Amino acid sequence: MQSILQILKLNDVREGISSKTGKPYRMQDAECLLLKDTGEVDQVGVLQIPRDLFGTVNPGVYLGTFALRPNMASRRIEAHLTGLTPYTVKAPVAPAAAAAKSGA
Repeated sequence: MQSILQILKLNDVREGISSKTGKPYRMQDAECLLLKDTGEVDQVGVLQIPRDLFGTVNPGVYLGTFALRPNMASRRIEAHLTGLTPYTVKAPVAPAAAAAKSGA
């Protein structure tokens, strides 16, 4: 599964010890926009950055690749980011150009 997303800001890495499991954790979130194919904003939200991408992600537009996995705490199936590829949003076709192309 792939989605176009724009990372606006990377939040600081958070570290600590889980109160539920007692295990250490390290996580980073990014403030993001989900974009339509046209570049228009579809949704706004926060995306958790996988540990293997810490330090390699910068603000920008990406094609994000996701995999479905169960959340061990809630047992809900959730999408998890597995990769980011820089992406250029295609400019929308101008109405005059679209009319000329269709023969109108």
